[in-house]
Amino acid sequence: MSNEEQKQKINVRDWITLSTVMIGAVLTILALIWQMPPPTTHGIVISTFLLMISFIFFVNSVSANSKAQFEANQGRIPKDRIKRFVTFAEYSFGLGFTLVITGFTILGYGYLLDYVGRELITLFLPVTFLVATWVLIFIYNFINYMGKPLGAIRSLKRNLWIILELICLIIIIFDFFEILLIP
Repeated sequence: MSNEEQKQKINVRDWITLSTVMIGAVLTILALIWQMPPPTTHGIVISTFLLMISFIFFVNSVSANSKAQFEANQGRIPKDRIKRFVTFAEYSFGLGFTLVITGFTILGYGYLLDYVGRELITLFLPVTFLVATWVLIFIYNFINYMGKPLGAIRSLKRNLWIILELICLIIIIFDFFEILLIP
């Protein structure tokens, strides 16, 4: 087995571990928010929905990475097919993570809305949370695509995830200022 093959196997194992940790985190958070829900249900139902869907994507990420690792160990299928499983797992993990970020944003906003009301600090939480997330994504992209012109902003999948999170933030801002999306 070559050194590169060993690195790929380690990377797949790391993604399996990370996805498994995210499954545990999502299930723990779901259990905690339903044990002590806010006085009203601002955001808790939508957040639960998003976290439950993210659970499916994390389980799929574990499955796809495990399949890729199994097939790589068998050595019977082409490497490009194994790479497709790994790519599928990566997209699945990324979308699951985006749903977790969006769910946390809505949940935090909902809790603050219930406990603080429509104060500016209530709006600062989702804005700060998402901007911090986007800065980290941009830094990651910058490091990952270093040496490639505009690579840090050309990552289609990460840009898609940011757009989904931005839509969430716009909806929160509309809710905060009580602008109706549907008349």
